[in-house]
Amino acid sequence: MGDVIQLDPFTSVIRDDVPAHIDTYGQMMLIVAFSALAKLRDSASNDHSRKHVDAIVKQLGALLSRYEPDGVA
Repeated sequence: MGDVIQLDPFTSVIRDDVPAHIDTYGQMMLIVAFSALAKLRDSASNDHSRKHVDAIVKQLGALLSRYEPDGVA
């Protein structure tokens, strides 16, 4: 499990002594999910649905930006 973030199941706290990192497969899965949600948001038929999906897209985007290489953004 050296390629994923370690979680302490008893405290539900992410370890702070390990820098943010993610394996390539996990990163690609997140990017595919982000893309699918962005398409769903853009094709939503009503404003209420669009706002809910947009909130999820923004949260996932913030997560993905955490794993960008330094200097990219």
